[in-house]
Order: sequence, then C-alpha cells, then structure tokens
Amino acid sequence: MQPALVTVSLNMCRVFPAPILAVLLAASQACAGPTVVIGAEDDWAPYSSAPQQQPQGFAVDVVREAFALAGVSAQFRALPYSRCMAETRSGQLTACFDAVPNSLIRPLYLWPRMPLFSTRMNIYALAGSRQRGLRTKDLEGHTVGVQRDYEYGEEFDVNTRIKRRVVDKNEYGFRMLMAGRIEYMAAEERIANALFRSKASEFAGHFTLAGTVATPDLFIAFSKTAPDSHEMLARFNQGYDKLLKSPRYRQIEEQWFK
Repeated sequence: MQPALVTVSLNMCRVFPAPILAVLLAASQACAGPTVVIGAEDDWAPYSSAPQQQPQGFAVDVVREAFALAGVSAQFRALPYSRCMAETRSGQLTACFDAVPNSLIRPLYLWPRMPLFSTRMNIYALAGSRQRGLRTKDLEGHTVGVQRDYEYGEEFDVNTRIKRRVVDKNEYGFRMLMAGRIEYMAAEERIANALFRSKASEFAGHFTLAGTVATPDLFIAFSKTAPDSHEMLARFNQGYDKLLKSPRYRQIEEQWFK
C-alpha cells in the first residue's frame, strides 16, 4: 500500500505537497513573511537558466530555500548576467547570482558570509591540442574567448595581457574556437559539459581541457542601493546557515549534478 500524499494549506498562501516536515516549515515561514525579487541568470545551466522564462537550476533552488528558511518568499526574474548585475548595482534588483567577487566588482556589491558553491574555471582548446595544465600566465598574448561581463577568478580577470574575445553566450565562443578565430575558450566546467551534452551533434568530441585558471567561490551579490538589500542580506545569511547545516543542500546537489 502506497503512503498517502499529504497536502497542507498554509495561511491560504499556497497548497504544498509535504514529503518532509522541513519543507513544510520553510514554506510556512516564507508565506507569512516578506517577498524579495532576485535576478537569476537565464543561460547558465545547470546553475541557473530560464527555459520559457522560468528560472531553474541548482543556484535557483539553493537561493529559494535559503530565503524560505528565513521567512522570505523569493521571486526570480530571468535576464542575462551582465544586465542582472547592472540592475542590482543600480538598485532595480535586490540581488543577482552567480558572481565571483574579484577586486573589480567586490566594492560594488554587498556579499553574504558563505558562497553558494565553488567551481573550476577551465580553458578549452580544439581536440588534438597537446596543451595541458595551462594557467593564466600561459595565456598572455593568446586569444581567449570569454562571456560578456563574467568573472573567471582574480588572476585571470585583472590580467590585461590576455587577448580577450567577448561573446554573449558560451556556445558562440566555442563556435569561434572551432572556426579558428580564437585559440582558447574560457568556461566554467559544469556549464561547458552541459553545453557539450545539449548540443552533442555540434560540439561533442571537438574540444579538450587545456587548463584551469581558477577554482573560485561563487556568491549571490546584493545591491548597495536597493531599499531592502541590507535586510535581505541578513535574512539570506540566516537561512543559508540553516540550509548548509541540514541534509537538504546535499540533496539539491545530487538532484542537479548526479
């Protein structure tokens, strides 16, 4: 006999399925509390993307559940990363993710105590290349594709001797690499792997890992000028501490990265 699915209406806010008590409690707190509008990148799967303008991904789930544990309902607005960060900087949005707080952008935003996750920023070459173990200094004087306004780690981001070729999407940069218009493409590891899988007919087998320029921590960046940003930063820190101490963070990882 299968267990019955329990649903509970919380403060007439919404009806929630309740497989575990923790989810019910977080949802109840979020329904009773304030709402915050967060910018979510629209093209960085599996962390944050927006098929049909509905944000989804690992970072989306983490941010949503962290706020819920602090009694805040998070609503997401999907938009390109550069615009997301610009609107957060101007105070149109309370926060945006996922950002690397290098020395160029760190003074422009407020930052939580802990990162959402850590990752690897890799350098890719065409398949058949013998280059291995490249670091930032090895790229000086070479043409490297980068996505517009992205951060790749302090050493890479401030190095002016790298000849950057800016693209709006990672896939555009990998196409430039295939066409011989650039020597290398910089990309986050899981993003690149997801792209190679989703466009296997075009990209599979065409690239090789040539090096890693950084293993940075990525954060949600809060506005310095939005009226609710200081309160929401404090709330996020509170809820995120709870999430990290629970099994739920690992469950979200397994859901998106298994």
